[in-house]
Amino acid sequence: MPDNTNLGLNTMDHLKEVKRPGPCKVRKYAIAAVILAGVFVLFMMLWYYVPAAGSNEAAYCARCHAMTPEYLTWQQSSHAQFQCKDCHRESGMQNFLSYQGRIIGNIFYPGARDADKKKGAEDKKDSGGKRAAGDGPGDVAVPDSACLGCHSENRSYSPSSDTVVPHEKHRKAGVNCATCHAGLAHGRIVERGVTEKVNPDEWNQALAKEQMDFKYTTPRMAVCLDCHGKRQVTEKCSVCHSRQIVPASHKSNGFERDHGRTAQEDFKPCNLCHSYSMTKPVDLLEINVRDYIKTNSFCFNCHLQKPSTHKDEDFGKLHAELTKTRGIENCFGCHDINENKNPQDRGPVNKVYCNSCHWFK
Repeated sequence: MPDNTNLGLNTMDHLKEVKRPGPCKVRKYAIAAVILAGVFVLFMMLWYYVPAAGSNEAAYCARCHAMTPEYLTWQQSSHAQFQCKDCHRESGMQNFLSYQGRIIGNIFYPGARDADKKKGAEDKKDSGGKRAAGDGPGDVAVPDSACLGCHSENRSYSPSSDTVVPHEKHRKAGVNCATCHAGLAHGRIVERGVTEKVNPDEWNQALAKEQMDFKYTTPRMAVCLDCHGKRQVTEKCSVCHSRQIVPASHKSNGFERDHGRTAQEDFKPCNLCHSYSMTKPVDLLEINVRDYIKTNSFCFNCHLQKPSTHKDEDFGKLHAELTKTRGIENCFGCHDINENKNPQDRGPVNKVYCNSCHWFK
């Protein structure tokens, strides 16, 4: 039988032989720990605090080569008295660290900034304007809280025009401030593709002033009409304008029914007022009335509503007669001859196409 007594004594002897670190080594370890902690704190200060101190001024953003267009357009804007952080950074430590981290990331990898901004502009367009794409440092979207820090949502009229915009109603509907006022500080230069066409080295105050023209900084009617169409809100002029300048031809009783025929003869005069509703630039000399309708959100959204003639129970029998009296071109305002299989094309207003029943060439 093993002698457990001796085993216990051997274990005790072994424990007594373990050497403990002396006072000198403990002091060395403590000093090393303090030095490492100091280095870490210093690193964090350099990483966040130093850029933070500088980024309070807009000139700090201008140090980044790729930010030259934004900096110069900001100088030409009505908000030039404010710094970048006033609009692009929300309050709170978490938002502060996120903002600084993105700025620092742009310093070391500026190529990511333009890629993110381009994607942001595309996302905003795809989401029907619900997303407020950023046009400033770090592609940080401008939050409503930044706007409401100075502006009141309790306003319905615009002092610079005859526009009637109940801001409180739009806020309750989930429309962000930047959805309508995206061009206020930078003229939508990213969304319009100007930053891709013009190198940052080529920017100057003259170009920035040109890009901050009234038509680029003010809310666009196309945005209003497109949003109203998607939300099925009325698009009557009187809803948004306190005074209306309507051509005499538009006041006739049969205008809504016959305006398509007038547009077929010459639709270019329509563009004098409805150019704000164009979803993309077009050449009026090259485009036909059919494609113009699909590119103009005012026309397109109105044509989404079924005409009174189409609500008749016997429309299947009547539409042949209507085609003869009004012309088949009238049908092409909403329908195509053949099925549209191109997913990139906006296509007809209605998915019903002529050759689903007929055999037109």
